[in-house]
Amino acid sequence: MIIFVSIKKLVQTFWWLIAVIAFYVFYKTIGLSMAFLLVIGLLALYFTPFLFLPIVLIAIGVHFTGDFSFIADSLWGLILVPIGAVIGDEIVTSFRRKLNKK
Repeated sequence: MIIFVSIKKLVQTFWWLIAVIAFYVFYKTIGLSMAFLLVIGLLALYFTPFLFLPIVLIAIGVHFTGDFSFIADSLWGLILVPIGAVIGDEIVTSFRRKLNKK
């Protein structure tokens, strides 16, 4: 049994209880990934505010894809888009050559 010596500690414990309940509600409604990013974002906002914007961008990506897989998809996109551009350019030039021959 907890015996509170001061009202200040009682109020502080009450606010911690409200924070834990709010986090549980967020966890149940938005999922583990977003709850994790919420905690990381709040910690970054408190300790390192310059990291808040990258964390918000990651949170937006997680929100729209539902998972952290968008990071791997983006890396594959960075590799495959230039390859696709080169192949597309070759196809366009070959079609132009065929049209110019006719």
